[in-house]
Amino acid sequence: MKQLLKGVLLLCAAAALTACGAKSEAASSVVTVLPESASSSAVTAPAPEHPVQLPESSTAGASDIHAGMDADLDLTQLSSTVVYAEVYNMLFTPESYTDKIVRMTGEYQEYTDEQTGELYHSCVIYDAFACCQQGVEFVLTDGDYPEEGTTITVVGRYETYTTPYYDYFHLVDGVREK
Repeated sequence: MKQLLKGVLLLCAAAALTACGAKSEAASSVVTVLPESASSSAVTAPAPEHPVQLPESSTAGASDIHAGMDADLDLTQLSSTVVYAEVYNMLFTPESYTDKIVRMTGEYQEYTDEQTGELYHSCVIYDAFACCQQGVEFVLTDGDYPEEGTTITVVGRYETYTTPYYDYFHLVDGVREK
């Protein structure tokens, strides 16, 4: 019985270590960043029993909209592994993050929906090995978006929205920190 248990654990560990693959050519799209299965409202995960205490920080200088506010969730102070895990939690338990002020740093990427022509802006975060990515869509209040591929720090309020097909989330009232 112990040998069987060891074998199953080794198999699970091997599967977990090989879960990330090489980046695809379409890796720059929000479709890749926000997979259908992750954004579906039918997928729910239980909230963690013991929430992680995140470091506090100030948004001083960001803009008047967030001036004097501490970010409820400052992803810029965390390691790449923890940031990736936290963004994953944001995908699967959006109700735990709704209306919280989030600060994050990542690579700016754009995606144009071919059916609607609508342009989406995202801050993409890579895991520690840079083989997997997750992104957070955001909307800047001033519309001053950088060139694609630029490293960007964004502060905004986490909000969910529904399309005819899926539920998504994004940061609204966003501002760029410079």
